[in-house]
Amino acid sequence: MGERRPRGRSFACPCYDGGVHVVPSPLTEPADLRASLPGAAEIETWVRAYLRHAPVSLVVREINRLIAFAAMAGTHGPVLDVGCGDGFWWTVRAESREVYGVDISEREIAQAKTRIHAALTDVSAETPFPGIEFREIIGNCSLEHIPDIDAALSHLRSAAAPDGRLLMFVPTPRWAFQGRTQSLLLERAPRLAMTLAGALNGFFQHWHLYDVKVWTRLLAQNGWRVTAAYGLGSARSEFLFRLFMPPAFGEFLVKKTTGQYPSKLAARLPDAALEPLVRLVTWAVQDPVCAADSGTAYEYMIVAEATEPLR
Repeated sequence: MGERRPRGRSFACPCYDGGVHVVPSPLTEPADLRASLPGAAEIETWVRAYLRHAPVSLVVREINRLIAFAAMAGTHGPVLDVGCGDGFWWTVRAESREVYGVDISEREIAQAKTRIHAALTDVSAETPFPGIEFREIIGNCSLEHIPDIDAALSHLRSAAAPDGRLLMFVPTPRWAFQGRTQSLLLERAPRLAMTLAGALNGFFQHWHLYDVKVWTRLLAQNGWRVTAAYGLGSARSEFLFRLFMPPAFGEFLVKKTTGQYPSKLAARLPDAALEPLVRLVTWAVQDPVCAADSGTAYEYMIVAEATEPLR
């Protein structure tokens, strides 16, 4: 499955020098991926583990990404997680490869070191783990937070093996306008809707909110060729995410102070007590993948292979 290359159409990608570079269209059909998605029993196990670690809203998002990642993940060579946080992601599903992670938070890296090979590293300033060539690099909702994105993508290209691959999750430009309330405000009070969306993006420090074609061009300029792009999300997962967002904000602030989500207390609960939430989250992520240009896509999963930079 690590050698799998999704189908795509070709389109012209202009370069800075006025040339034209032909690359596969990123708008890959979701059906190409759905056949490889994990089964319900495996997903329930992931949900149960994550509910003992993080707030429900985050669980919905992370499980959605885990499902998509499981269908695309390679099987050979070391893997690098950019913005690995506490490394919990890698404890949920079985992983036979050596996993390395980088983050700019000392507190998060201290926890990650108990789970994976981790180092305090700013990828916009240096190449992570010099001397190691990574077959796969994962950007799990991290690259949009890096101000100097060109430097980061260039350093990641330097860290990649000749046949390396980058798999990145990044928010769509309109993610903050999703949900019934925001949709209604956007229709009737666009200034207010845009103000709220700007506040959300500012709170989460989203420096980069681009369309797939813009990401494709940025990646190409820094040594990456996009081979596929999918959307993540559905109406039901968005509903659950928004429903539990208020307490999730509170938990996020607590973690900034203590280093742990209060949801960790759920580790003391028996499985039976968590089953209603397990079923609810599993229901919400039943249809995790959609077209990149779908109205329900809150996030892109972009797949790119290492190539020569277009300079």
